[in-house]
This record gives sequence, C-alpha cells and structure tokens, in this order.
Amino acid sequence: MLSWPLFRRGRKGLVGIEVRANGLAVAVAEPAADGNRISRLDFIEAKAAQRSTALKDYVNTHKLEGMSCNLVLPPELYGWQQIERPPVEDDELAQAVRWKIKDTLDYPIDEAVVDAFEFPSDALRGKPPQVNVISARKSLIKELIAMVNGSGLNLKAIDITELALRNLVLGVQEEGKTVALMIMQEHRGLMLLIKDGAVYLSRRIEADMEGFDDPDISARVGQQLALEIQRSMDYFESQLGQTPPRSIIASSIMHEAELLSRLDETLGLEIKTLPEDRLGIAEDQFVSAQHWVACGAALRVTTKERSIHAAG
Repeated sequence: MLSWPLFRRGRKGLVGIEVRANGLAVAVAEPAADGNRISRLDFIEAKAAQRSTALKDYVNTHKLEGMSCNLVLPPELYGWQQIERPPVEDDELAQAVRWKIKDTLDYPIDEAVVDAFEFPSDALRGKPPQVNVISARKSLIKELIAMVNGSGLNLKAIDITELALRNLVLGVQEEGKTVALMIMQEHRGLMLLIKDGAVYLSRRIEADMEGFDDPDISARVGQQLALEIQRSMDYFESQLGQTPPRSIIASSIMHEAELLSRLDETLGLEIKTLPEDRLGIAEDQFVSAQHWVACGAALRVTTKERSIHAAG
C-alpha cells in the first residue's frame, strides 16, 4: 500500500484505528529496542456523528498529536472482488481496473475510490494473472480523512480489514507455511488464509454470536462456523492448489470461550489463540478480538500494496 504523506512531526510510533459502527478501536505502537510495540489499547464509544470530536478529545488527552496514524475500514464499508489483471504497467493498474468494475458497483464510478493489488501467482492454477480490487465511496473516505487530520494525528494510510489482520500475523508465520485466522464480531466475521505475507483467501461470514447464549442454539452456531472454516480449507486446497494448515487462530468479541470449545469439538484442527508475545505487544496489554484489527494497523510496515486514498 502507498504510504500517506506525513505533514506533521510529533511522537514517533503509529496509531492504529479501526472504524466500527459503535466507535473506534485504537492501538498505539511506540518505538522499543526490538521494534514498535503496542503500548496502549482503547475503545472510543461514539456514533458516526460524534467520531471526530471524540477522537480529537482522545488525542489531546493522551498527548498523541503529530503521531502517524493508519486507519482501517470495516468490511461493510468497501467492496472486494477479484478480476483478471488488465495488461498495463503497475502505475496504471488502479485506473485500468476502475473501468472493469464500474458495472458491478451500486453507485457511479466517479463517486468511487478504487485500488488494486496482485493475487498470488502460485494460486492461479493456469488462470491468467488476477488482481484483488478494492472499492469504497469517495465521500466516506474524505470524511474519514478529515476526522483523522482534524484530530491532530498524521494520516499515513487507509487500509482494509484483511490487510490489517495480515499485518498482525506477519510475526508468527513461517516461510512457505499458511496461517489460518478467524475473527468474529456480534453478527459477522472474517476467515482468512495467509501465506508469505499475502492474503490467499478471504471469506466474509454471517453468524449470530449471541446464539451462544442459548444452549439450544449454541451447537448449531458452532457447527455453522466450523462448516465455514472447512469450506475455506477445502477451497484453498482444491481450487488454489495450496496445502491447508492444521491449526487456526480464532477469536471473538463475544462468547470466545464457547466459540473455541465448539470449534475444538467439531474440527480436526488445533484451535489456537493469538500468540501476543511474538507480535510486539507490551506485557501489560491484553489483546482481545476487539483490538486485533487496530493492532494490525499499528504494526503496519511498508509493503508494495497501496492504500485506499481520496485521489481515487
């Protein structure tokens, strides 16, 4: 992703922010002897109309003015699709894919911010080169840029959830080995398969996690999520030609213990939790699923992929 230009100087480090329907999840990473480490985690409760004021107050309270910031969009605020790569140079790719996806959007292409990054070549199975195309409403992106810049932070990039979660597991993956990851919120979640820093598969999951409150429904919800994982693993192996992992890192904002127990009962996989000690997380910080995405944003490193930006 292209780095956002830095306009202010301030404290070193990165502030990762995930936009959520009910507020902003925040992770602050500051320099340490072995690289940036997550030193602070918070959740700012605020409706959309209150976000700008709430974030500005937070930045002032914790003296974060001038720090670089990576902002992450939730999946419901952008589209993700895979298309055949247009035969153009890299610097022309974003513009070329705009016209290939214009008929798939439910709003005019002139109102869209569009960017693209390569799909892994070893998963093509004889197909022509493919690219992942990300699209979002330009008005939304401009609104979020104004929110961050108005808070006193220095916007560096706007990322998507899948790539923020990819950043999170970079410190635990082994070369050539796949990391499977599932994160669930109240009614939806994501299943990802990541290898060598690339997202090979992203599956959006709909599931009512509140169902774990009811013993009569709990088993059904667990089976549904286990089936989604198994389908993802099967597709990864049969359609992408990859070796599926024998374990999965899983977490949920609510009913995590019940989720992990049900998956352990149903799947023939090792169910793991996030290995915080290998990810640059300070010892006094506990990272729940609520902060996975924000932490991935705060631990972001420069890559070849580009961030969504208002120039669209």
